[in-house]
Amino acid sequence: MKKPFVLRALTLTVIFSLLNFFALPSAKSYADSPVKVITHTYKDMDFLTYPQVIDLKNKTAQKRINTIFKKHIQNSYSDYQKLKKSMEKIQGEPLCKEAPSACQYEYNSIYKVLYNKDHKISILMNDYQFSGGAHGNTIVTTYNFNTDNGKQYRLDDIITKESIYAKVTTYAKEYIKMHPDVFFTDNDTLNAFQVTKDHAFYFVDGGIALIFQSYEVAPYSSGQPVIVIPTSIYK
Repeated sequence: MKKPFVLRALTLTVIFSLLNFFALPSAKSYADSPVKVITHTYKDMDFLTYPQVIDLKNKTAQKRINTIFKKHIQNSYSDYQKLKKSMEKIQGEPLCKEAPSACQYEYNSIYKVLYNKDHKISILMNDYQFSGGAHGNTIVTTYNFNTDNGKQYRLDDIITKESIYAKVTTYAKEYIKMHPDVFFTDNDTLNAFQVTKDHAFYFVDGGIALIFQSYEVAPYSSGQPVIVIPTSIYK
């Protein structure tokens, strides 16, 4: 009488084990798959674009992330309006008639997804202004999020001690010295250089990347140079 019961129990155990086995890969696949990012245009201005994440399981996290990007593009729009008004004021001046190019202006805001896996996403916002002269000015801002809960990562979340900041600074200085074709390598610049919690960064495979503003550590021709910091340096 006990055998049918034992057989049924064993059969159910096998069935549940198989269900768990086949469920795990699909769950892992969803968790590790890249987050979907779509492009929005602010106020129908094709030079003001920004990202929005979609289809996150945690809708609160999705809203939190998207609100931050919406706020960024609103600030970009405000900066564009200020630039437009200031340049419109000088359009009738003699300089603009003699050298029209000196009074031309341009603004654009674009983004790039730099990292998108392992429950993290890094997106760079690039705001460019030109108001005449030899060249324009670009400001880069990086945003890093946990895509499970919407937490925004700061550099302090990655580098947690002053002693580790010092270690990262030393590594970055050595990298700068080895690349004089990209960076300023004079003693004054190197002595003043220090990695702080305010530096922009983004996630990369095996570590993080520090990205610098124009002129911060390099000439304009170098753009916004990057130094990759391996995990072994700050862990």
